[in-house]
Amino acid sequence: MSAPVLATFKPARSYGWVWLLAILLLVAASVLPVFRLGDIPPDERIAIWITIAIMVPLIAFLLATLASIPAMRYDLTNDELLLSCGPLYRYRVPYAEVSDVRRTTLTPTLWSSMRMPGLALGGVMYADIGTVKMCATRMSRDILLVTAGKRRYGLTPADEAGFMATLAPLLPPQQHATER
Repeated sequence: MSAPVLATFKPARSYGWVWLLAILLLVAASVLPVFRLGDIPPDERIAIWITIAIMVPLIAFLLATLASIPAMRYDLTNDELLLSCGPLYRYRVPYAEVSDVRRTTLTPTLWSSMRMPGLALGGVMYADIGTVKMCATRMSRDILLVTAGKRRYGLTPADEAGFMATLAPLLPPQQHATER
């Protein structure tokens, strides 16, 4: 049984879903020639099956991610911060492990990840601090960075002041939110 939610905060508004939709349409358009009408020459059948085996799961993942974006939220319970973006991305951050909360701008790397303008999800590598578990509607600027143990979590609440006012009393007494 899960703990009761004390407060729920939505992420800042973003058009990151447009980038994801564009990628989805590009991938889907690249698969369309596979489904052309007519007889398929025997020497092309294996290539078609390989293309389908790769692209269909990719399209399904992109569709699931796109459908999950409206469900992104940050829940505060008595014991932990719950970051979620639909069923694909869920993180539990126990308050007892939180050592720092700060607003910062992160330096992206060229490593591939689910990061694009207006959206960052999952484990994203940043040049200045390493991997951050992101559930955010921005990829690098003004990220609320939560450090808990050896892990870092990035989020972008629409009402950052309200979020911090609700979070602060739930954190261990020695922890103070800072801004960099």
